[in-house]
Amino acid sequence: MPELIVKRDGPILRISLNRPERRNALNYRVIDGMLDALEAVAEDDGCRVVVLSGEGAGFCAGDDLHGMGQTSNPRWKGLKAGSAVLPQQALIKTLRTLPKPAVAAIHGFALGIGLDVALACDIRICTETAELGDPRAERALYAATGITYQLPRVVGYGRAVGMMFLAQRLSGKEAEQIGLVYKAVPEKEFGTVVESIVQKLAKAATKSIAVIKEQLVAQQDLTYDMAARHSVSVRNIYNLEDQPEGVNAFLQKRPPSFVGR
Repeated sequence: MPELIVKRDGPILRISLNRPERRNALNYRVIDGMLDALEAVAEDDGCRVVVLSGEGAGFCAGDDLHGMGQTSNPRWKGLKAGSAVLPQQALIKTLRTLPKPAVAAIHGFALGIGLDVALACDIRICTETAELGDPRAERALYAATGITYQLPRVVGYGRAVGMMFLAQRLSGKEAEQIGLVYKAVPEKEFGTVVESIVQKLAKAATKSIAVIKEQLVAQQDLTYDMAARHSVSVRNIYNLEDQPEGVNAFLQKRPPSFVGR
């Protein structure tokens, strides 16, 4: 049974963690597989959206504490122990900078690096009963995979401290209330809501979304003036082929037909 299910569904890349016996905990083999899949579609105009999910009881319970295993992937050759680039960090960075919208479909639980991965996605949708949190402090573990950067920027420093120091778990409903997820829905509606959002993104102006995403990521820690300059430079660099179609569709009062470039 594959530990990772990767399926190309037209303009949609679907990646599903498939280690239900380990609550979809990540190991190095799975991280390598995710990176391979994401890197392959980064510049593929035919891919318009990426969806991450988990098989079985939940999304992802964190790193595999039974052991992360070994990786022979050439991307890690030459890296020394203690390197600033851990495989987990590389996965988070790849998701954050991917020039496609990434959707995390969370059911059951997203814990530890499972929450890291979800935070690195652009849109998070969960069931109302899902549990989201970071239990690493209560297990005396390091939190070196990005959570200390990402979580405070999403929910605020005080809330992040409480969640991490106290290993607090939030329900999907609570996560929606504080902006940790975009939407929390009843379990029976989960699949339908996720698919409706994914299908909308699959028909959207993908290049425009990629440029906006680049601005959002790059400008988090900039002053307004610096962010404004960055926005102008981005506008001068990229050509949006879908722009005339978007304007014409608005003027003609019809749905746009974007090609994603």
